[in-house]
Amino acid sequence: MERNTEVVNEEKTIENKIKTLIDGDRIVSFSDAVFAFAATLLVLKIDLPSIPANLIESQFLIEFTKLIPQYLANFLSFLIIAYYWRLHHKLFILIKRYDNVLIWINTLILIFVSFLPFPIDLFGEYPNVSIVVGFYSISLALVGFLILTLWIYSSWGHRLVDKSLSYQVIKYHTLYVAAAPAIFLLSTPLAYIDHVIAKVSWVMVIVVIAILNLVYGSNSFTKRNNPQPE
Repeated sequence: MERNTEVVNEEKTIENKIKTLIDGDRIVSFSDAVFAFAATLLVLKIDLPSIPANLIESQFLIEFTKLIPQYLANFLSFLIIAYYWRLHHKLFILIKRYDNVLIWINTLILIFVSFLPFPIDLFGEYPNVSIVVGFYSISLALVGFLILTLWIYSSWGHRLVDKSLSYQVIKYHTLYVAAAPAIFLLSTPLAYIDHVIAKVSWVMVIVVIAILNLVYGSNSFTKRNNPQPE
């Protein structure tokens, strides 16, 4: 019995040592690289107009105009990826400790971020097809909800965040992270009613975030920078 207790204690000691070896900078750097890859791939996937050399002067504007939906889809998607990257970076400023569960949640986030160029490419090619708009929305929502999962896991009971971080700050960031994926998810069924309405509904992300910043923003950042002991 004593020997078993010693083995268990030794295993816990080893596990704690392993946790201390997890380098947060490497997690963030690797994550930044995947976000950058996904954003860069959007540009690489833009097709050049296929125009014979002798017709390029007369046909260029016509063919370029046909690609405008693809350019707009890539521009919008680049902004969304940049938003998720900024959100991810912001959360990792607040996360002070790391464990294997967090690493695997983060890995799932990066897997689906690297997958985003596929639905984005489809959306650029078929921006007015309901099933494509719905697939695009649900893909963006999934990434956002995974980031939300990472934050809830890290902040629940102050598991991986600073013990002095106020619940006001945690609540603010939870709502802030949840805003975009919730709206993208709600827009998915709208795509089957009217794809234009679904696209317009995405503007609500900006509105909701502006409201959250107005209600919680200034106070939450003040409390974050001057945390009060619980």
